Amino acid sequence: MEIVKGVYALPWGRAPFMGLSPPNVYLVRDQKTALIDAGHAQPQAAEARLRALRQLGLSGVDYLALTHAHPDHAGGADLLCQATGARLAAHPEEASPPGAICLHGGQSLDLGGLQLLAIHTPGHSPGHLCFFLEERGILFSGDHILGLGTTVILPPEGDMGCYMESLERLLDYPITMILPGHGPAIRQPRRKIEELLQHRREREAQVLDCLRRGQGTAEEMVPHLYPELEPCLASWAQGQVQAHLIKLEREGKLARLKGEG
Repeated sequence: MEIVKGVYALPWGRAPFMGLSPPNVYLVRDQKTALIDAGHAQPQAAEARLRALRQLGLSGVDYLALTHAHPDHAGGADLLCQATGARLAAHPEEASPPGAICLHGGQSLDLGGLQLLAIHTPGHSPGHLCFFLEERGILFSGDHILGLGTTVILPPEGDMGCYMESLERLLDYPITMILPGHGPAIRQPRRKIEELLQHRREREAQVLDCLRRGQGTAEEMVPHLYPELEPCLASWAQGQVQAHLIKLEREGKLARLKGEG
């Protein structure tokens, strides 16, 4: 499916867990071509994407740019690289096999006209990258920003402070559309980013309120913060709360709260 000129979605696959849509894989086509993420490792998932490439008249791809190394985004990387000849490009904290292009953020993949800028956006994972197609104003956000819902931040890999700082930095870019790693396109990007930041600030305030009421652990807080949560997601919710607690402790807010008591 062509989203805008030269940018295609190649959907296929299962959701990684309840409440999250299947991973998106994108193709950017200019004089050179780049896949954004690789989806699952199942051969049928890779074959579906290869079939889509063939339907577009492509037998090879120049780059496979990974937002991060979680299996629903990077699991199919080996299969797709072998089948298309694509050269892997990723942050070294996520993937650095021999011959890969190491992207720390600030470098661009030159597609022969279009430039795909890597932006380091740690938070969901330490080496998470978003890719900004500068000439189109399109941000490929991986799991940093989802089409529906909010991103899971699970310590120790996930870092809430880094996540919020990364969101704030994205406000400096002239983004006109976000193509997320899961879910539909986001056509009001600034509003979406500001909503995500506000949501995290409100959740942080709720965590502080729980602490003032004597609820000292993430496990104790979850029923109050997520009253309608499905039981199978309790561990994810506890991780989210723990990420907020780590951020608050790092900022000295927990110590100040104890001083008030």
